[in-house]
Amino acid sequence: MIDINTILQTKLDPTQGIAAQDTTAEVIALACAGSGKSRTMAFRIARLIAEGENPKSIVAFTFTEKAADSIKLRVSQALREAGLEPTILGAMYIGTIHSYCQHVLSEMDAVYRQYAVLDDNRFILYLQSRYNELGLAHVRDRIGGGRYFDTLTAVYSAWTTMNDELITVHDIAAHDRELADVLQTLSDQLDRDEFMDFSLMIRRVASALQAHDEIAMRVVGEVSHLLVDEYQDVNTAQEVLIREMRPLIKTLFVVGDDDQNIYGWRGADISNILEFNRRYPGCASHTLSHNYRSTEAIVSTADDFVGQELGGTRIVKNPTATNAPGSRDFRKLWFPSRGEEAEWVAERISQLIGTAYIESNGQKRGLTPADFAILMRSTKGSHQLFTDALHARNIPFSLEAGGSIFDRPEVAALSTTFELLRNGNPDRNALRIHFDNEVLPLYPHADFRDFTQVMATWGRKIHTPAGGARQKLYPQDLVHDLLNAFHINASAFDEGIMRDIGVFSQILLDVETVYTSIDSSQRFAGVLNFLSNMAEAGYISSTYDMLSRPDAVTVSTVHKVKGLEFPAVFIVDVEAQRFPLNRRNYGGVLPPVVIQNSLDQGLYQTTREGEARLFYTALTRAERYLYVTGSEWLPGGRRARQRSPFWNRLNHPELSTDATGVPAGLSPATPVRRVDESVLPTTFSEIRYYLRCPKDYQFRKIYGFNPPVPEMFGYGQTVHTAIERLHQNARFANQAPRPDEAEELAQDTFHLKHVFPKSSPTANDGPYENARKAAGKTVRKYVEEFPGDFTRSRTVEARFEIPAEQTVISGSIDLLIEEDAGGEILDASVLDFKTMEGGPEPTQNESLNWTELSLQVQLYAKGARDVLGENARTGAIHLLKDNQRVDVPVSDEAVDAAINNIEWAVANIVAGDFPMRPHPEKCANCDFARLCPKRTEAFQTNNPPPEVHIPGSRERVQAFSKFEALT
Repeated sequence: MIDINTILQTKLDPTQGIAAQDTTAEVIALACAGSGKSRTMAFRIARLIAEGENPKSIVAFTFTEKAADSIKLRVSQALREAGLEPTILGAMYIGTIHSYCQHVLSEMDAVYRQYAVLDDNRFILYLQSRYNELGLAHVRDRIGGGRYFDTLTAVYSAWTTMNDELITVHDIAAHDRELADVLQTLSDQLDRDEFMDFSLMIRRVASALQAHDEIAMRVVGEVSHLLVDEYQDVNTAQEVLIREMRPLIKTLFVVGDDDQNIYGWRGADISNILEFNRRYPGCASHTLSHNYRSTEAIVSTADDFVGQELGGTRIVKNPTATNAPGSRDFRKLWFPSRGEEAEWVAERISQLIGTAYIESNGQKRGLTPADFAILMRSTKGSHQLFTDALHARNIPFSLEAGGSIFDRPEVAALSTTFELLRNGNPDRNALRIHFDNEVLPLYPHADFRDFTQVMATWGRKIHTPAGGARQKLYPQDLVHDLLNAFHINASAFDEGIMRDIGVFSQILLDVETVYTSIDSSQRFAGVLNFLSNMAEAGYISSTYDMLSRPDAVTVSTVHKVKGLEFPAVFIVDVEAQRFPLNRRNYGGVLPPVVIQNSLDQGLYQTTREGEARLFYTALTRAERYLYVTGSEWLPGGRRARQRSPFWNRLNHPELSTDATGVPAGLSPATPVRRVDESVLPTTFSEIRYYLRCPKDYQFRKIYGFNPPVPEMFGYGQTVHTAIERLHQNARFANQAPRPDEAEELAQDTFHLKHVFPKSSPTANDGPYENARKAAGKTVRKYVEEFPGDFTRSRTVEARFEIPAEQTVISGSIDLLIEEDAGGEILDASVLDFKTMEGGPEPTQNESLNWTELSLQVQLYAKGARDVLGENARTGAIHLLKDNQRVDVPVSDEAVDAAINNIEWAVANIVAGDFPMRPHPEKCANCDFARLCPKRTEAFQTNNPPPEVHIPGSRERVQAFSKFEALT
């Protein structure tokens, strides 16, 4: 093996190398923007492995899942460069704090595996769908000012702040009994309905560690080295978690930049990073000060700006930079009007697209739309003239996943069409006016007859009279029906438009995920109210990942591009009182006294210091071209605007205030898009869609479209969870449970979110009760027919990650392990449970996709061997509905073929190759059949992947084996 210190010296700069090599128990790396902190973390992990540390003992916390994917890829590359086997990556944990806490909770009790996670939007929907049950009407006038959605937002904010600050309901009750009762009811109902949000996950694990919970201590006790990225954004509960972990581990390594603390308004406590050396007096501190992203002028100006704004409240880092070859430009410009500002920005983008750009590795390419970002403090009411100017020049753009997507006309047409169904079945005249004015100009292939048929059908279903046979409604189906009537399959929209329509689909997925049922006109009206509020207030986008970007100009808030970089950045709308915003004090409904310490530090408020950090973050997104612009007159303005104090403070010899002329040194080059690592699939569940039909993958993963949530969604998960709980129970470690015990546990575990249980014990059993009984019988039969599984050690849901070409594939494995008396492993088997029915001859059952099932088991076998160190000699699919276990080939040849299929798919995804591969049977069951043209298309490459080894035979994936022209 290559000496790791030699590798560090050649692959890292001196300060990065020292930080990666430092063996001090506590280390803080202060990382300036663009200074390679992820690379430093990756090589620090590689150094730990090279020095003999167990990969299972390494945990790295990241701010987002996409940041985790990026670091995993870098760790994989670092391991290769260090001469280490990259597959050991899978034994580590690299991911968000809340995902790690979800893992710990699942180890504490497998029932947490079937809890659904509520992000910001879904939590608001949860509150809306249980409004009366939660007693929100009682507090509406007092905490929401009588406004419905303001009440929901206020309660959600109170809930998350309570968890983030580790406040108890008892603390709140001492000052506001009514609010405390609402929050207690909310806590109880979330557990009843088996939902959790990020704040609750973290709180429960932090509290479990504080209480020395045995299982939580055991799980965390397996960790020796903890690394924390973006440490400046850690809140109170997250910091308590880290501090509780600290005595149980060997080393703590944190990396961050206090100047990029931009989430103080939601509780990110900058004092954690500022006072790290006081908290850990013996810690080592390193500053990664060289910016590899931006020009010297941008770096110097940004540092001078933040230094002058923040003074002694920040840590001095003295960043440096080296100008890369090629053209660059840096200007701050003031325009008479917003319209002139927008026109100039769009024209400059048009001038730069297709000009030569030299990457840091020396590669020369032409700029494409994805290389540009238009950033603003808030997109609400600010972006329209900019997007209009881009549209006029046929430059594709992608709006932030926020309220602004309703300003996309194609999305607005869908939303207003939904609204037509609020008060009854609209008449033909109303439909004709709407169709001609709202639909046809945007969807030129739309068919009025198809449209009226869709609306008549849905109007009838939505407004079924009370007392009639009601049926559950799926708004996602309405979207697909409308897009089919609009003939979107003939529209040839660009990727930006398709992705924005996909966000609308995502909003409705959130609705269907959270609502137990939408089966009345009143509940449908609730959905319309939510859409209307989202159009006005903005779709909360903190958890909607914008890292997967189309080849389009990004139009976004600064918060949404944290962690991203662009060759050219335009920071617009930089006027006084708009950027920075005026100070705003805490406006939440929690009694201020219970969070007074945080309020005294400026948290949960808008402050000048926070605005300065946000502006600094915006400046440092730019690589070579940076433009800061503002306007004297805004649309609808009654008085002239003043220049922002931030605009005024910018100063550098290279900084121009002249709007005329193009940058020096421009030369034409063929536009070539950067490889966007963020769009790469990271799970087999994602890749399988490509192997089935690449167009399916594009609709689902690139555009973001979703199918409806089926009524029995979660049935397979709850059956699987029951089996996991049986294996997790220490009573059944060496002997099988009695069949009646297994059946009882399965029925106790059983939970479905989209089917109502019967209203009273004396009522007849309905679908919920029948499904619950079926689950109990399934688990009972498993115990009766496979009792030997309980005489073997079972590793439930063991995580694994397999580096493949240009990506890292993650998953989890069920393993059955046989040990001798001394604990040595004699045999290991990979087992994949499916709530499917095999029938008399399962391997001949054409309803089972054996290439897909086999690939999954083969990947699991590789994970077991290479990642977990268990030599899985056999693999099987267990079909739970009729309790058949079918062996799947897991020989070296079979596993290699599986990996080749994965790498082939990833390479094609990177190349943007998404041909339609139709087949009558496949298309009939496709989630996107109503949206797809179903044309026969070839792949760009003539080299198909190898055949998959399936039970008793070999077969190509369905993109080839089920493919024929449709007539």
